Amino acid sequence: MANVLADFTKKREFLVCLDSDGCVMDTVRLKHCSVFCPELIRVFGLEQYNDYITEAWEDINLRSITRGISRFESVVQVFDRLKNRGVEIPGSDEIADWVANSSELSTATLKAEVTRTGSAALRKLQQWNTTCNRRIQTLEPTFEPFPGVENSLRQLHAVADVAVVSAANESAIASEWNRYGLARHADVIFGQEVGSKANSIAAMLACGYESRKVMMVGDAMGDAQAAAANGVAFVPILPGREAESWRRLQEEALPKLLHGTFRPEYQAELLAALRSALHG
Repeated sequence: MANVLADFTKKREFLVCLDSDGCVMDTVRLKHCSVFCPELIRVFGLEQYNDYITEAWEDINLRSITRGISRFESVVQVFDRLKNRGVEIPGSDEIADWVANSSELSTATLKAEVTRTGSAALRKLQQWNTTCNRRIQTLEPTFEPFPGVENSLRQLHAVADVAVVSAANESAIASEWNRYGLARHADVIFGQEVGSKANSIAAMLACGYESRKVMMVGDAMGDAQAAAANGVAFVPILPGREAESWRRLQEEALPKLLHGTFRPEYQAELLAALRSALHG
């Protein structure tokens, strides 16, 4: 965390924290449907359950309130669903134990745990994770920001410091944002490597921002929970309604934050909109 903030200097009294995948970048469906899920099936040799796993993965990561959870948490949830159907994945308990107890869910901590335990199941999870990262790199040129995002980011950055707070790899985020000229509108990037989104927001608050002058923007309930854990405002980018959501952020939510009128009733309205867009 200290390294991420090494070159950061607070410039404005307001702060906007932004998720990247599914919020700024139109990447979620492509990553999950073309990379994470098919590679999980291949690496763990689960081809006979292809249709069930595909449906479960897309439900967990695209349509339900679990949208936005870590890729490793998604694996545990899929394996739990298989177990409920009488299909036991060798080593699934070891994977679940690491996910439940790791200080952070990242490539680095997984590598350290494989070295420490020698677990065959965790080694397979590591193989899956590495393959996914490599495949995502090849797909990066096809990723694009949602319509209108660049203009909104420019306006946000004119009045607030901007931090990217994401569960994706920091290098992937930087590459995507640089490709489309978005990086100039971000002051700092927190990726998967530094831990939870809640901790990343907390680290930014420690730089001297007042919580009432900070908002988190994201497309999942996990983003809302990270905001709530730090007592800051949350604004959703609704799946399937991204352009509309960015307009509402720019024209309605941001002015409320700047003028001190972002009330609990308004926050409840925004949360209800996100819940209605998801299920579970």
